[in-house]
Amino acid sequence: MSVEANAAVYPVSRSANAGALFSAALILATILPFCGIALVPSYPLIAPVVAFALLLGSTHVAATFYLLTDGAVRRFLHDHPVRMVVVPCALLAVGIAVFCNTENPVFVPALLLTSLWQTWHFGAQNIGVATFVSLTDRGRPLLPYEKIAIRAGVIVGMLGVLKAMAPIYMIGENYVPLGPTAVAVIGFCYHVGLLAAVPLTGLALWLAAGAWLKQQYLFAISIFLSVTFLFTMYVSRDYTLGFISFAAAHGLQYLIFLGAHSVSRGKEVVSRRRLPILIVLAPAALLLFMAASRLIAVQPGGASTIGISVMLSVSLVHFWVDQFLWRMKDKDRAAWMKARFGFVFARHSSVSRRAVAS
Repeated sequence: MSVEANAAVYPVSRSANAGALFSAALILATILPFCGIALVPSYPLIAPVVAFALLLGSTHVAATFYLLTDGAVRRFLHDHPVRMVVVPCALLAVGIAVFCNTENPVFVPALLLTSLWQTWHFGAQNIGVATFVSLTDRGRPLLPYEKIAIRAGVIVGMLGVLKAMAPIYMIGENYVPLGPTAVAVIGFCYHVGLLAAVPLTGLALWLAAGAWLKQQYLFAISIFLSVTFLFTMYVSRDYTLGFISFAAAHGLQYLIFLGAHSVSRGKEVVSRRRLPILIVLAPAALLLFMAASRLIAVQPGGASTIGISVMLSVSLVHFWVDQFLWRMKDKDRAAWMKARFGFVFARHSSVSRRAVAS
């Protein structure tokens, strides 16, 4: 479907409402985990709700398999077999081989590198979030310096995440023995990130204020949250608040994207060949991922290492595949997003046509 045809399907007035709802959902998905975790000590009755949100967000990795029900995604995998099939399979195999033995000398370095890649993955998604909100609220994508500001926020977050995650590192402190030199380096990076977060927060406020004065309220909130997304660990050294909050927010954001994709395909005819993928593969992957996560035990060894290796390796595959599926620089992927998220791009097309006409 072309951009022009897509704009015809979603008139600007209708797309504005749908786009605003989509943007608001993304913003709420970003804010709620932070607010929920912060409020639990004062309002313990909301703990089950917060726990459910955290659990729901954790399913986003397995939910990626849902995209295989989209014929355009399957064609993209078929057209790029090395990048989208061979490399993910290699990552899965190598990841399991490395992470199945916690006494392996490369286990800890590989885990720390995975944590950094995961942090980049968390933060970089906010470039997409802010872009979609900008298209809805301003009728245009992010400006180059706005993208740079978000990327700078991600890098600053990466400087501090290893200290914020200590000593658990997603899997339990018994698995990650760190020497004094490593601890000192991680601590130094954390303090460098803490110092850098201060001016970046000021920049985020400046960008948000500029948008707010132009009555671009959704974008104002989004650009501030996108730049400072990973900074909660600098506000508190508590592992739960510093890491799990933005990890859950990331997962909920992703589920919002998948939900919007599903709604946009509501009128498609699902063939009999695609139906088994939808009803079997995605739930099976979800159950596998959740089961592997639950196998993690307090003490190393046995079934717990299987859970660790599967969880981390599947996450590596998710990080790799996701960065290509949602890449706007790729013409094929940009066309796919414009076709699947027409309610966001319709206004951009309308603004572009008016600019050309003038």
